[in-house]
Amino acid sequence: MESLIRFSEVRLAGVALLSKRAQGGTGKRIEGVKRGVHGPRDLARRCCFWAMAAALAGCAGLSDTFEVEPFLREQITGDTWRACLAREYQRQARVQLRFGEDWGAATLLASKGRAALAGEEVAPEIAATTELAAARQALETALNRRNENQCDCAVVQGKYDGWSIASGRKLDTGPIRTAFDGALKTCTTPR
Repeated sequence: MESLIRFSEVRLAGVALLSKRAQGGTGKRIEGVKRGVHGPRDLARRCCFWAMAAALAGCAGLSDTFEVEPFLREQITGDTWRACLAREYQRQARVQLRFGEDWGAATLLASKGRAALAGEEVAPEIAATTELAAARQALETALNRRNENQCDCAVVQGKYDGWSIASGRKLDTGPIRTAFDGALKTCTTPR
């Protein structure tokens, strides 16, 4: 409300300065809008802004966080290991944002996807539970066949990382585990 009042005062002062009345017809002198002293709300607003900026800088890499959305908008084509892995990490980052609104996890997955596109070797997450340790062992076995079924095996690695993140956040991992098992079966099927 305060900003609207300021805007209208500025507009009225401008209109009055341009009209003939402001040029001496009324006898009143118009000098413009006085900004006044900043109140406690302005100080609180500034403190909140700087506190939020400091909190964002302390979280995940700020530049990585701002690069998540551009990565999600990219159209990744190709059927090489790098392209398929980047596409799967893109899909997993979207899932993290859509269902969990977890920007930290999406940032991690997006950075892995960008690394895959750049040709770097991207390792799966470290197993945090015994269930994930068994899945990690199955993943390692499946990745030995990645030259035969590149895209299918890339899906397995992406699903594993999504499962690892979901289990770390104490979410229901049943659907993710089922998707991982299906992708694992597709990856290990000889062609």
